[in-house]
Amino acid sequence: MLTLIAAAAEHGAAEGGEEISPILAPYPGLMFWTVLAFLLAMFVLRKYAFGPIQEALDARRAVVNGAIDHAERVKAEAEALLADYKAQLAEARVEADQMRDRARKDADDHVARVKSEAETQRQEQLVATQGQIRAEVDKAMGDLRVAVAEMTVAASEKVLRGSLDAKQHEALIQQAVEELDFDRLQRVGAGS
Repeated sequence: MLTLIAAAAEHGAAEGGEEISPILAPYPGLMFWTVLAFLLAMFVLRKYAFGPIQEALDARRAVVNGAIDHAERVKAEAEALLADYKAQLAEARVEADQMRDRARKDADDHVARVKSEAETQRQEQLVATQGQIRAEVDKAMGDLRVAVAEMTVAASEKVLRGSLDAKQHEALIQQAVEELDFDRLQRVGAGS
């Protein structure tokens, strides 16, 4: 390689007569020491620097790979926890819906039971009231019978006191009606 550079430099100087830049001018002694310094630096770097650097890079790669594996495990655990949370949330929603439905059914049953009890109580009160009304009507009818019986007895007494012709008969009926106590009949009717 040095020979090629030297030949190229000589060829350029011979052709054009131009001078080569001192930077590009080949100096065999300098080239030898440059190559020797490069090889010595490579040996030293390989022996003392590249090994520890490579070990540090390998250690760092292992740490990064471990961190990635750990992150993937944590991500998988987080996804599992999220799925578990979603399942628990769905279960809680289903349970809440069931509780709401049970409460609604219990409330509907309670309302139906209260309505049924109220209807039964209303029917019982209706029957009791109808019984009281019948009793009052029966009492009024009894009082009315007693009043009619008394009037019949009074009319019969008057009839028996004298024999009556048609004119007397009409007068007797008129007298009985006039003597009839309408206020008493109204009280009897109002009391029922």
